[in-house]
Amino acid sequence: MPTRYREGDAAAWNRPIRDSELFDPTRRDIFNFIDETKVKRLRPLLPPAGKAIEIGAGSGRLLIRLGRERPYRLFALDYAPYAVRAVRENYRRANAEGYALFGDARALPFPADSFDVVLSGGLLEHFRDPAPILAEMARILRPGGLFYADIVPRKVSLYRWAERERMARDENLSEGIYESDLTRSAWRDLIRDAGLRDVRLVSAGVYPPYTLRGHEALTWRYGSFLRKLDGTPVADVLGFFFMVTARK
Repeated sequence: MPTRYREGDAAAWNRPIRDSELFDPTRRDIFNFIDETKVKRLRPLLPPAGKAIEIGAGSGRLLIRLGRERPYRLFALDYAPYAVRAVRENYRRANAEGYALFGDARALPFPADSFDVVLSGGLLEHFRDPAPILAEMARILRPGGLFYADIVPRKVSLYRWAERERMARDENLSEGIYESDLTRSAWRDLIRDAGLRDVRLVSAGVYPPYTLRGHEALTWRYGSFLRKLDGTPVADVLGFFFMVTARK
């Protein structure tokens, strides 16, 4: 009998690298639009230099973009083989130097106060209890360093409108991959409890439904307007992710 993936099972994430995950900042797709949105949010907050790490790095695209903004030493950590392969390929494509490491977000192989920037994208919502991961991210962040996470809650959004019925009834959107339904305030409290301060949580991602033909072209065409909705009550209702920043 097939065995269901356990929460956090690396095999749930072992798959081929998708073309959309390969670093190509000239491509006008939704992923580059979202990456640019995150960079615009982070740019005025970034330390001038130091070490930056992405936990649960996936493709490492955001980390590489930040490395283009500042002269950081780059570290990417994931426990899925495909992700480490993707990061290494994207370093090559971006002509960037960096490390791609296997590791567990719940037990990071670094001493305390090691990094000036600690970030994650689309990681925290996949754990029923994200507190241990947050504690580890806070532990390795140096005092005064920048914490960033984007979090995709299990909620109806304009972009994911087609998934509204499934979200309403399924605890697991797919086997072994959990999507948290924690509230904004609950996330804020968890991040503060990890020892971080100046927590800012912004709702973002009011984009045309991904099932709509030409949704990516529309997103880029009206991108300035759509980004102005980030952090507004409209984004609280119709946005599909949170951008969270904090300091140690």
